[in-house]
Amino acid sequence: MYRTSVQQNGFSLVSLMIASAISLFLVGGIGKIYIDGRNAFNARAALASATESYRFTFQEMRRNLIMAGRGIATSDDSASAYIGDQGDQGRRTFPALDRNPDGIVSGAQQAADNWSPAPEESSVVAVRYASGPTPCGADNLTMSDGTVTVRFLVDEAGNLNCQVYQNGRIFQSQPIVSGVAQMRALYGIDTDAEPDGVANRYLTAAQVAALNWMNVVSIRIGLVVKSGTGYELPGPYRPQVPEALDLLGARFIAPDTDYIYKSASTTISLRNLHHMDRQFAEE
Repeated sequence: MYRTSVQQNGFSLVSLMIASAISLFLVGGIGKIYIDGRNAFNARAALASATESYRFTFQEMRRNLIMAGRGIATSDDSASAYIGDQGDQGRRTFPALDRNPDGIVSGAQQAADNWSPAPEESSVVAVRYASGPTPCGADNLTMSDGTVTVRFLVDEAGNLNCQVYQNGRIFQSQPIVSGVAQMRALYGIDTDAEPDGVANRYLTAAQVAALNWMNVVSIRIGLVVKSGTGYELPGPYRPQVPEALDLLGARFIAPDTDYIYKSASTTISLRNLHHMDRQFAEE
């Protein structure tokens, strides 16, 4: 009888090592693709968070600031009402230039190339009107009870607050958005000999005080906002040094590199001012 020999074949040690190396390479490549994709997604989410913040803020501020001067009589908003703080009796369109509850300020001034003031050093913007919709969701406000002051300011936590005043007292104060690093306001001045309602120069509130608030026809708002909590930039997307951003002509340095900071601006035409009403009625 003849015995048949059966030989069993298998992987050699070298083959196993090569296969393991290929597997590790593939797993590492797949892992890197996943991590890169996740980082890119998180970076886009951070950008979207900052973008949505300033878009919503501009929409809310525009809805209220565009009412400036509506229903205020010419006699209450004359040039004499802007001569000194005593001229402000709670009836003129732009409140006195101070930090009183009804006040407006010019905001932090750029002192050097590395300009990074605290959020609460932002410009404060306030306007008045006497008729129209209630501002900032103040549903219980009665417009016939007197002029309404709408005031926007940023607190130390970076919350942009909308405050409503009537008859010398605060009626409501509520944050409308968070993550505001800085807000800067410039006022558009119509300097034409024959005013056409179009701004020729944009000045801070302090600079306007030296001229005439009656020439203000628009407000330009600049914001630096950061991505919200939970939307930090992934490590590979963080800049090595804080970014420099343009804020209405000022060079603002971001406070850190952990979040994405976005600078944006909008211009609000104040078409409810009494002299603007006359102009458009003539056109």
